[in-house]
Amino acid sequence: MNRRACDAILHVLATTSGYSTVGHLVLENADYVIDSICRQLRHLDLNPHVPNVLGAMLSYIGIAHKILPLLEEPMRTVSMELEILGRHQHPDLTIPFLKAVAEIAKASKKEACSMPIQTESYSIHVKSKMSDVEKKARVDSGKSSISCYEEDMDTSPEESEGADIYLNDADMHLDEWESILFKLNDSKRYRRTVGSIASSCLTAATPLVASVNQAACLVALDIVEDGIATLAKVEEAYRHEKETKEAIERVIKMCSFYHLQDTLDAAEEGTDENRLLPAMNKIWPFLVVCIRNKNPVAVRRCLDVMSKVIHICGGDFFSRRFHTDGTHFWKLLTTSPFQKQPVSKEERIPLQLPYRSAPTSPEDSMAEVSTLKVQAAMLNMIADLSLNKRSASALEAVLKKVSGLVVGIACSSVSGLRDAALNALTGLSSIDPDLIWLLLADVYYTFRKKHIPSPPTSDLPEISQILPPPSSPKDYLYVQYGGQSYGFDVDFSSVEIVFQKLHSDVFTSQMYI
Repeated sequence: MNRRACDAILHVLATTSGYSTVGHLVLENADYVIDSICRQLRHLDLNPHVPNVLGAMLSYIGIAHKILPLLEEPMRTVSMELEILGRHQHPDLTIPFLKAVAEIAKASKKEACSMPIQTESYSIHVKSKMSDVEKKARVDSGKSSISCYEEDMDTSPEESEGADIYLNDADMHLDEWESILFKLNDSKRYRRTVGSIASSCLTAATPLVASVNQAACLVALDIVEDGIATLAKVEEAYRHEKETKEAIERVIKMCSFYHLQDTLDAAEEGTDENRLLPAMNKIWPFLVVCIRNKNPVAVRRCLDVMSKVIHICGGDFFSRRFHTDGTHFWKLLTTSPFQKQPVSKEERIPLQLPYRSAPTSPEDSMAEVSTLKVQAAMLNMIADLSLNKRSASALEAVLKKVSGLVVGIACSSVSGLRDAALNALTGLSSIDPDLIWLLLADVYYTFRKKHIPSPPTSDLPEISQILPPPSSPKDYLYVQYGGQSYGFDVDFSSVEIVFQKLHSDVFTSQMYI
């Protein structure tokens, strides 16, 4: 039974049961539906259609407050089926299970995206309440001297009635803060559930990012993108909840509501909110393997996902990783699509595991168009990372290497990559404009021997003294920084277009910053 058939059956069931949508049908019978799915997941040989049913169901309802806690048990079974032994026993169910996990990850992201706004709004509300309590406490402290003086006097019935009113007011005040605390704890529980579900999705899908099966790899990459975005939102919501908790603790101390402190401490979490970077640390090696598998469609999608997750996690976390593993990425730029390269020793003898299908022979090279698309995707990733201040630091340790490679492509005769290379150079110029200008000027003024501008003042040396002409093409600065590039010959028309474009759009404007 395929996914389309499952969709049709769910629509028929919803209509015959009197529900307007499939989502309403499932939500109104969530306990029974999830329980039935869990039972069928235990006997996949008899119920091979259950992954498609789960995926179709979730695509209609997403994850709602009512059904989310119920998904933790089926997620454990799904995760086991996506491990090595599970994939070996039911290889035909890997893709359906992955698609079901993708629906869960997508819905988790949708839920998580609303959390920071809600928790921030609630934090502001609680802080406002705390401010009111502080103001009242200051007013009461100003009356304390009068109260002390009147303690020695006989208390009249009117004063006794006033004291009762004050006590009732304090009880109402306590009830209000109990309600605030319970709402905070509910928010914590739901946030943790969403974070736990997202972490389970990432755990299940991460190894399949390295799959040689293109369909499995692409779905796993979708899960990684949604899962990382979910964890980032969950951590952002956690920070707002922490501020709310601090405000409640201040009120507890001011008003001596000490039994509320016990309730607050009972809901305290450990280190479960530090999930984002540990998850990314586990995912990174599989992203590298995905790049090394050289499937052009998967590589392009992987580069797009990497660009997004680096923006989310911050470039500092990836700086050392690019320095260590960057060579696998830069190889995409150092190979000309028009010139076949010898196969390295490590690529000739790939690791062959008994449960994996035979890999594609490394002798089979990509088509020229596919190679150009992959290189354009790589250049676009460099541009995205360098143009964003949060992610630009990821390239700091490899800036000279990357700049040399991009300049080499921009100055080559491969016009199909010129726009992407220009975009990447614009981004790299935002990090170090002097470096990019020197690399381009080194080539530009070597070819343009006439009409070389004179220094603006006599104190400055001639350009030929700053950038002496290279004795051979290998002596260009961009080659020395980027390493040998294969087949990318310098084309002066490209050099002039790129240099003039950057000079007018980037370098001139940066001179006055």
